[in-house]
Amino acid sequence: MADQSRQGAVEETTVRVPALLCRRCVRLLSRHVRDVPGVSSFEVDAGRGLLRVRGGVDAAELRAALASAGFAGDRCEHRRIST
Repeated sequence: MADQSRQGAVEETTVRVPALLCRRCVRLLSRHVRDVPGVSSFEVDAGRGLLRVRGGVDAAELRAALASAGFAGDRCEHRRIST
């Protein structure tokens, strides 16, 4: 019985992304995440700095896609800080 209930379970991966995402960055992140094989759906929680991805996704492949979009470090490389 446990196997039958697990068959319907959806895999979910949560990845930390910079907490200070601008709208442009959310759109950019979304475009890159959609292209990762196995993604069935995802949601970005910009305030908490989390990306939740549903589907059979390889976490390393997901992180590589985020890095190629500029989300490799602890902050968004696209955000401009005025001094």
